[in-house]
Amino acid sequence: MSWERHDAEPGNPLGWSLPLLPVAGIRFRLHFTFALYAVAALLMASAGPAGSTPVHGAATAAYALAALLVVVLVREVARALVVRAAGGSADEVMLWPLGSLQGIDPAPGWVAALLAAVVGPAASALLAAACGITLGFTTGDWHGAALPDPISASWLSNPHPTWIELLWILNWTGIQVALLSLIPMLPLDGGRAMEAIIVRRRGAFDAPRLAATASLAVAAGSGIVAMVRGMPTLLSVAIACAGFAAFSLWKLRAGDSIAASQGGWRDPAPPSEPDDEDAEARRRAGAERESRAAEDRELDAILEKIAREGADRLTDAERAILARATDRRRSGGR
Repeated sequence: MSWERHDAEPGNPLGWSLPLLPVAGIRFRLHFTFALYAVAALLMASAGPAGSTPVHGAATAAYALAALLVVVLVREVARALVVRAAGGSADEVMLWPLGSLQGIDPAPGWVAALLAAVVGPAASALLAAACGITLGFTTGDWHGAALPDPISASWLSNPHPTWIELLWILNWTGIQVALLSLIPMLPLDGGRAMEAIIVRRRGAFDAPRLAATASLAVAAGSGIVAMVRGMPTLLSVAIACAGFAAFSLWKLRAGDSIAASQGGWRDPAPPSEPDDEDAEARRRAGAERESRAAEDRELDAILEKIAREGADRLTDAERAILARATDRRRSGGR
């Protein structure tokens, strides 16, 4: 396996990823930010100053990173399956340390978008309940083991059986991911829920722009809080989400420029048929016009999607339609 720019636009950093094994028929890819976070976490845990991270020791940090991958996979597999069942699509999903960056597309409408957003927290709640109940009955410690402090891993300072420590790390990591994902910043679950609500109030065109702008504001506030309170994890999440929101706004503006030229994509009107044209020729001409009209409707939908989400979110079929329209335009509509 190798790191690839897995995207039709090689300059798009959302496409720099490593393929993982498919799960439930869904292809997953690991975004390069996951690898950067893993390296930083291992370095801080093994060589960083005291108090710089709640997890100490390379082995414990490695367990926590493995737990993070499990938690994210559980959340996103559940989300992808629910979105598919609700009429959306999820064929190839890009993962970062707090969920999915792209690849899970709900069906049109704010209800489907909101459903996709709440699946992650729901999956986290079920995972935390399973881990917490098991730890509570096994250890008898319902406060420190079943309901751990999400900021501190001091519970691990006392000796426990290895499998209990691993289960505790899984529970602790899942709770951290669940809490962070509720912050209203894209691409977190809270940001997706915010975007769905905006879709209901302002429509699908304005929602991505307003949600990305709001995410920048929330990221700025979260970053300030993180620096004042000394919370490096929150600070890194705020920086990452601000970068995602800024890049999303740039993509949307680029899509606006493409969609603004949609009048130029139209084929020239076909010449009128002579009066003496036979019935078969008129039938063929009518079928051709129907076909062109259907393609124009598809093209309208594609251009609207580009304006809404950016060209990199197009499917292979949509790219093929756009390519055919481009070829016809260059050849004068033939």
